[in-house]
Amino acid sequence: MGEPKLHPVHRDINDQPFDVFIAGSGPIGATYARLLVHSGFNVCMVEIGDLQDSLHPGAHQKNEIRFQKDIDKFVSIIQGALSTVSSPTHNLVIPNLDPSAYRANTFPPGYNERQQSHNNLGAAAVTRCVGGMSTHWCVVPTPTFLKGVERPKIFENDADDDCEWDKIYHAAKVLIGTSEEEFDSSIRQKIVLDALKQKTEYAGRNVKALPLACHRIHNGRYVRWHAAENIFGKNFFVKTPQSGHGTFRLLANTRCTKLVKHPDTYNIEFVIIRDYIADMKGEPEVDFSIRAKHFSACFSIQILANSGFGAIRDQTNPLMPNLVINCIYRFRMAFCRIVLRQVSQRCLLHSQPEWVRKAVNNHQTEHKADPLPVPFSDPEPQVTIPVSAKFPWHIQIQRDSFSHGQASSLVDSRLVVDLRFFSMQDGRPENRIIFESTKDAYGMPQPTFEYRTTADYALKATEMMNDMTNIASVLGGYLPDSYPQFMTPGLPFHLAGSVRLGHDKSDSVANYNSQVWQIKNLYVAGNGTIPTAFAANPTLTSLALAIRSACKIRDFLKGSSTSSEITVTPDEWLKWTNANDPNYPDHKNLRELQSVVLI
Repeated sequence: MGEPKLHPVHRDINDQPFDVFIAGSGPIGATYARLLVHSGFNVCMVEIGDLQDSLHPGAHQKNEIRFQKDIDKFVSIIQGALSTVSSPTHNLVIPNLDPSAYRANTFPPGYNERQQSHNNLGAAAVTRCVGGMSTHWCVVPTPTFLKGVERPKIFENDADDDCEWDKIYHAAKVLIGTSEEEFDSSIRQKIVLDALKQKTEYAGRNVKALPLACHRIHNGRYVRWHAAENIFGKNFFVKTPQSGHGTFRLLANTRCTKLVKHPDTYNIEFVIIRDYIADMKGEPEVDFSIRAKHFSACFSIQILANSGFGAIRDQTNPLMPNLVINCIYRFRMAFCRIVLRQVSQRCLLHSQPEWVRKAVNNHQTEHKADPLPVPFSDPEPQVTIPVSAKFPWHIQIQRDSFSHGQASSLVDSRLVVDLRFFSMQDGRPENRIIFESTKDAYGMPQPTFEYRTTADYALKATEMMNDMTNIASVLGGYLPDSYPQFMTPGLPFHLAGSVRLGHDKSDSVANYNSQVWQIKNLYVAGNGTIPTAFAANPTLTSLALAIRSACKIRDFLKGSSTSSEITVTPDEWLKWTNANDPNYPDHKNLRELQSVVLI
């Protein structure tokens, strides 16, 4: 197949190649886009999904007032946004089917005949829309990885490595807007924190508020949850960029089909895309090419596989052999839901700070018939116990909406608390995602999971479950139908290791600039780049690695570097983290809040 017609978007930059092409519009793709556009480079991004909010691309849907009034209503939004990656076919017989109906086993669309049930990550799913999963992140947790347990090692020298991670983690926190203070006014959070800190066995485990990417609007009852919208920033989707900025174009409903490399240099020359809007309208031309100097792909292994680079079953002599032995990492999740122990008015009035007593008194004055002293507007608890060497699992104790475990309407939601524990397992070569010659619903190679747990991991998972039941017993009693259980593998949606970074091309796909070993102008991005087992949410770490990578792309485009050497991220690249810098991410003034509709 030759090069298709150049996409009309090139007319916006006088038919020249873009400086950077990005596949994927989630937080990681948005990071590359923002930093490079603000550095004066022209960027084209494609997203296979649609706009959820055309006025605010990539916005978090939970910011709608109806969901802040009733968080359980958001569960169906999350479920509707998720598409399962690989579903095995089944041989179930319907005994009461009409005898005249067709009875032979079929392979319905969306099912994978090569997927085995016993080694599937059955809950693994993706979100196809501008902003990706950040548009329905449950509570947007943004913890850092623990050194020596979860955190990858960029530099061999410990001091250099610590300094680099401190620097890029700080930048990532500023970019996404991380805070540990937004739920300090929660009475229930204080109840949970006090209950655990007063127990000797938990006193040394750093029980604290969960780091979240959000802020309270004017310090009131409503929360503005952060998403890809916050990373793109204000006035990013404009036809004419401001002085000093490059041109940015986002093509939604557009599939990144494959990357095409130069036969001699192995650099990527162009990418082939499909315009699904043109396809929907029945237009004769639906496939186009986009040319760029550098290419970055998020959720990139499927694109790399379709480009012929590796990870296709039974493929001979792949360009990237480590895509086949991709050693995927994932963590197992344990879950239960409890009802808090009896919360007495006397306890809250006599053993708590003034702000608690005031809130309780005000509530009791306004709602004399309510037997529960916790105000209706009390913020949800958001508590964590971070990973440690002795307890290598991440803990979230909270009340929020998730794709699973909708709370019973028979119990006052002010008393309900969720416990979610996340364990980790080291990667193994036989644990992989492999692609088939058959196609998925979007015409890309169908992924198949081959994943099994190790004996050591199974033991740790049991220890984690015991820890969860012990903590639950401190806080309250189990809500019926939400007893302690392991969730379907793949549920946390944080699949890592598929395009892992490393220091040697023999056991990794890219270096710590996220630059693919065999292709100088191709970069991988997202959770798949993380080469270590982890239990905490990986978003902040993936953002930090993208910030490093974008700096290297900037250097290549400026001509200030021609080397792939792994170097320290310069302070000048991160000057936007200073609150006085014009490009500082001002999350509290991202957009106007108004009720007037203007078209």
